[in-house]
Amino acid sequence: MGKLIKKLTLTIAVLDSDVTFAANEWRKEPSNQFWRRTLIRCVCAQAEGTLGLLKNITPDSANFFDVNLTAKDIEVATERRAFTENGITKTKPVFLPFPENVKETFKVFTKAHATQVVIKYDEEGFGDLCNTFEVRNKLMHPKGPFDVEVRDRAIDAADRGINWFGSVLRRILAECGKKLPFSQNNLNN
Repeated sequence: MGKLIKKLTLTIAVLDSDVTFAANEWRKEPSNQFWRRTLIRCVCAQAEGTLGLLKNITPDSANFFDVNLTAKDIEVATERRAFTENGITKTKPVFLPFPENVKETFKVFTKAHATQVVIKYDEEGFGDLCNTFEVRNKLMHPKGPFDVEVRDRAIDAADRGINWFGSVLRRILAECGKKLPFSQNNLNN
């Protein structure tokens, strides 16, 4: 379990450093659209990557804490849905829309650690994070030249969104960490 947590925190640190680097470059040239687009993409990569990491360790966490996950919980954690076709059980990928992905990932991760964290999804930051993904989607699938423009309000929303996400993540990790039988110092070994 310690190795999984260490890998989680190291990977989150890499994603965070990408956001920091892009933000610093954007601050040097605030009107530079390249760094604006890069910052939006990095913010989204940090959020999606972190959610993926949390899902990845959820089944092992549930086993460690002897928590029974439901079929729906396992589907969220593995992003796979089991189905039977002609008497043969198969799986297919299943991806939740971003807002539900955040909610369900946080829910199943804390459940796997036999703990709960109150998360306020009606706060400005959560909506801002969701809006940032809409901007990112336009950047990745532009229909016209203005779809690749990132305005000041999108940058401000991305900042509020990733700050909300980071704050919630820190609370979740702190609460889940209380359940672990080893200290943070043991993770360095």
